[in-house]
Amino acid sequence: MLRRPKPGEDDLEAMVEQFDKDKNMQMAAQVVKKRKPPDETEDKSKKPKSVFARRRQEQSGGLENESPETPAVQIPVLADIVERDIVTLPSLPSLSASQNGFPQVLKLDDITKNSSTTIGQDGDNRPSKRTLFSQQFQKMKQELSKDVSRINENMSSGSQQSSTQENKRMVENLNGSLGDKSFILDGTGLKSNQEAQELHNENINKLQIMSETEILEEQQKLIKSLDPKLIEFLTKRRSKQSADALKMDVDQQVDDCENLPQVSKNNKEIKTVKVEEHVDQSVPMVAAPESENKIELASVEKVVEELVDKYPNMNKDEPEKREWMADVPVKEPSVGSVEAGFSARFGFDGILLDHKEQPDVGSGLYHHGEEADRPGYTLLELFTLIRSSNSQQRVVALNTLSAILEKYWTGIYDSCFGVNLLSELIECGLVSLLRSCMDEKEESLIYSGTECLANLIAPQGEESGLDLIMVYSLESPALAPTIDAEVREQEIDLKDHELVQIDVIAGLLRMDILQRIKYILTVLKPGPGVVLASLRILTRIARHSAPVAQLILDSPGLVTAVVTHFLPALVPAQYPKTSLYGLPVHLACKLCRVIAGWNSKLAKRIVTEHRIERSLMVYLTIDPSEAAIPPRESILLCIESFRTWSLLLKYNVSLETYNDIYPVIMRLLLYFVNNINITESADKNMLDCDVGAWLLTVLTTVLGSGLPWNEVSGLYAPVDTCARKWLIQVSRMTSGITNSARSMIAASLAFISMFLTKIKGKDDSLVENWKKESGPGLKDALNTFMNSGMIKAPCKLFPLYMHFIFTNLTFLPEYGNQLIIDMQNKSVYLQPVFKEDRTVSALPLPGAVLKDGVVHPILHPSSPVYLATQLFRLISITASMGLTLWPADKLVAKLNPVFLKSLTYSKLSVISNWFSKFEARCLFWLLIACKDSTSFGTQLLALSIRVCGLIHSPDDILVRDLLELIVFNKSFLKSEDLLAQYMSRVGVHNVQPLSSASNIGTIETSLVKSIEKSLENIEDIKKMYLEKLLKDAHCRHSLAIHSCDNSGVQIMTFSCETVLSQDWQYFPLLETYSMEQNNKKTDNDCLPAVRTCLSWLLIANTSTEQSSKADVTAEYCRLATVFLAGNDFFLDPEIHVLLSTMLNEILSVGGQPDMSIKVPGISSCHDFYIQLLNQFQAVSYGDQLFAMFVCLPLAMTQPSQFRKSLWMERQEVVRAITLKNGHFQEKIVNAFLEPVETELELVVAYYQCLTLGYARKQVQSLLYSFAVHHIKHFIRLSTNDPERLKFIQYVKNSAKGDLKCDLEV
Repeated sequence: MLRRPKPGEDDLEAMVEQFDKDKNMQMAAQVVKKRKPPDETEDKSKKPKSVFARRRQEQSGGLENESPETPAVQIPVLADIVERDIVTLPSLPSLSASQNGFPQVLKLDDITKNSSTTIGQDGDNRPSKRTLFSQQFQKMKQELSKDVSRINENMSSGSQQSSTQENKRMVENLNGSLGDKSFILDGTGLKSNQEAQELHNENINKLQIMSETEILEEQQKLIKSLDPKLIEFLTKRRSKQSADALKMDVDQQVDDCENLPQVSKNNKEIKTVKVEEHVDQSVPMVAAPESENKIELASVEKVVEELVDKYPNMNKDEPEKREWMADVPVKEPSVGSVEAGFSARFGFDGILLDHKEQPDVGSGLYHHGEEADRPGYTLLELFTLIRSSNSQQRVVALNTLSAILEKYWTGIYDSCFGVNLLSELIECGLVSLLRSCMDEKEESLIYSGTECLANLIAPQGEESGLDLIMVYSLESPALAPTIDAEVREQEIDLKDHELVQIDVIAGLLRMDILQRIKYILTVLKPGPGVVLASLRILTRIARHSAPVAQLILDSPGLVTAVVTHFLPALVPAQYPKTSLYGLPVHLACKLCRVIAGWNSKLAKRIVTEHRIERSLMVYLTIDPSEAAIPPRESILLCIESFRTWSLLLKYNVSLETYNDIYPVIMRLLLYFVNNINITESADKNMLDCDVGAWLLTVLTTVLGSGLPWNEVSGLYAPVDTCARKWLIQVSRMTSGITNSARSMIAASLAFISMFLTKIKGKDDSLVENWKKESGPGLKDALNTFMNSGMIKAPCKLFPLYMHFIFTNLTFLPEYGNQLIIDMQNKSVYLQPVFKEDRTVSALPLPGAVLKDGVVHPILHPSSPVYLATQLFRLISITASMGLTLWPADKLVAKLNPVFLKSLTYSKLSVISNWFSKFEARCLFWLLIACKDSTSFGTQLLALSIRVCGLIHSPDDILVRDLLELIVFNKSFLKSEDLLAQYMSRVGVHNVQPLSSASNIGTIETSLVKSIEKSLENIEDIKKMYLEKLLKDAHCRHSLAIHSCDNSGVQIMTFSCETVLSQDWQYFPLLETYSMEQNNKKTDNDCLPAVRTCLSWLLIANTSTEQSSKADVTAEYCRLATVFLAGNDFFLDPEIHVLLSTMLNEILSVGGQPDMSIKVPGISSCHDFYIQLLNQFQAVSYGDQLFAMFVCLPLAMTQPSQFRKSLWMERQEVVRAITLKNGHFQEKIVNAFLEPVETELELVVAYYQCLTLGYARKQVQSLLYSFAVHHIKHFIRLSTNDPERLKFIQYVKNSAKGDLKCDLEV
């Protein structure tokens, strides 16, 4: 046999030579002929036919599986090729040669008639191939039928005459109860319905020959042998079919009635009325539109009945499969509780549908299984559709969910749900679903997924609010969630779904959202919708944190693609609507601005790596009337370019561009000087006002750049001319001005203020020259503005934000006066607005839309905050230069005392909101402008203390100035005034002096000295607070921002937090307490800080009032930390006097603290009290001041758990409390006595302490009188409780001596 050759040519050549020599070599593969020769006989070992096959062959005449034997032709594998004979072609058969088609058509009627035979391929009838079970069952039926017939013949022949009437009655009863057909068998599983009817007839015949007793016995046997559930099912089925049959009979009788022909015609109306009779008329019904093509349910049933048994496999009617063709069921309104609520169902537009609403069925809102009578889709159903394999269903669900989120962020659903909708969506995996939709190939799915994700993480209202407020300041908020360090360390071990619930943006970054967006923008190149949604997503991701912004910038090709495709350096000649590639998009410019806002390094990278300056310069000079870009997009692009360029200039980046475009800027500035006026028709040139505001903002930023002063000093003259002109024009108006005009005027004043700040720090001669040349003109214009008259008219601008609509015309004597009034009336801190709760911690937002959809007041078109801020700032700066534009006394006189008092003592709202920071700045400049007034009293001092806790980052320098210039200014603090105010509020109360372990003197003799000593140490107090509260680096950076020193500006994105907390005055105490808890303090360092803090609190509290129980409780807890901050701090004589004085003031002015209120910074007031009790037991030495702090939570107005902690769990501590009733005021003592104690276990504890001697009448008189009072009233209460009766009897039997007399038993 020839083997296979080995690799290489040598072996192959040797095998060729061997093949040539040996011609008879056996081949490795041989041809085997499978066909047998003609004379070869059939193999005898062939498998024999089965019995069924032979019988079938015999019945069919021996024709089955037979074919004419033709000799097999042996075709050799290699044979001669012979041409086919095509001379005689076969002829096609005639069309009329056969009467039947091929294959033979099956007719259901023929099958039903000849159920025992089938039609073969040759057209002959032959028996069907029935199973053995079917044949046996048929044979059994035939035998049973014969037996029944034979019994019937015997019965009829034997006793026909005697039982004729009885049999007749039984037959009638059977026919009446069992009917003419079976209610159980319907022919399913049998060959035809005829077999079911035959079985029914056989059963009837068999029952007819049985007596009633035999039938009942057999019935009982069946009931015992069958499953009860099966019997119940058969009974219900029989009842239902009987009712349907009865209804059909009635309808048939009505149709056959000749006397009532109109009823049969109006049968539809009759049924409708019956349905409406059971519906509550208060529920609004929506009538379905009539249509000629509408198929009624009755007609559908009729058509179905006609089609049954007409076609193959259509012999069974399944009503449940055509229920969707019926009308929407109308259910009666439930009478249940409204608090149970309804499942939220939404329309395709995202609107929450009313559960009573019934829209048209053609709206597509009824295609769901649950609650078929209610329109709309639940979130669960939408999630199911998003996971569908049908792309159209996914698109509809995504668009609906996107609309829901868009409505959700407007705040209209804040009071609709019992849970946080956004939290539920995130926990259910919405972010992962949307991310997977972005991986699809269909653009419709990509668009729906990106749009929904953009609406989820980047609400349009929040972004619009941030863009609008940029004219106030170039700062941006940092929107990263606050996460504990421990959780942040475990972030790498979390799954994607778990990470999304902690930080949505971090979860998206782990899902490679940046790479996917880059692929979509560069490879797929979708339509405008996907592009805009992708840019919105990138912008929101960039707002997260500086590392994330840098990650976007470092993503290969991402920012390059955005700048290349959507920030071209040329204005397009045409603007197609199908694609944004090659066209300028303002969202792309916004993305660059948000990234650059984090720090100067990222800003420089954007400028150097992507060269966006060229594009910005092109967009700055766009004329919307001449450009091919749509007007709205061109306006947004121009304004966004100004924002971005101004931010770059803030970092001293792009200064070369300013030099290049300087002639254009001056030409534009002169255009404003000559052509832009503030008139009644200012709404027509709103674009000019917006551009003017941002042009002036850019010029203000340029003042802080490193350019030579002679290159920027020439900007003042045209800006000063514009400011004076606009102020005078406003004073002559008879109606209000637009928001754009107000912003432009404020921007001009901001430029002047910054210019004066610059010349004030350069040379005194520049200040004197300005005071002589420009100062008088500005003063006259400002006085004209402040004293002008105007008419307040309804504002027709911005209907979306119109919350304050003017309905009546009112004459106002002074425009400046009205500006101050509006600032007080529209203060965000005093408005009845609340922080929204629709956001989640994993996705923080700045807060443009507050609770219930209320827009932040600072974003209102008529908000005076920006203009008032710049006005007060200009007044204060010029006053520091020696020029009084507006007297401080006049300004203080215009302030409403009610406004000042409310702002000082009331509970303020939305303090930590990003947009509230601008009103805090306004209040700062107001106080600075008023500080030189002779009427600046304690009211403004208290307001200054309050404003220190309202100022946000990065305004650290403003807090420092406020502390130095007003709060710790000794000229505003006089000992006689402070002492008089203290005595007027606290009054003179006849209370006993406290004794201490250090044997200190009385409080009264030390109060005056304490106040005088605190005032003498005011500089030390100021120094201590400044060191502990503020950091020098933060103050320097804040000074660079506010003084426009661009060289010191490093970042422009900050957190939404205040610089100081609301309880900043207690910070040294709380810091010492925290250090003590962490074992980090030293007494030598902390004792002076505690003493200094209490000295300042004594001064500050004499100028404030307590207005709520929350403030009283918070101050009580903070003062109590002195006892926990050190073991012997309370023994210091000075601290003891200060603490007792402040506690006396709290109880006199604010009353009893409420320990059930949650105090900021304390997780549980009860835990805090337990800690205080343990400290008292350990180190108190019976100090009565310490005991007063311990006893206040024992009053009857406090929760009972505080009393249980002392009287039941620490009874030995009662012995150390030696307070008397005279140590408290009468109203405080009454709080210990009323209401009467009703808890048995506490009264038993009181009695135990009395009997054990822990509370003695002479030593612990306060607690002794407390316990006796409650026991005496308790035993007098009528009761049937055996435990109480037993205790009462025990007291009567065991009380002795003075205790028995005091209890009166």
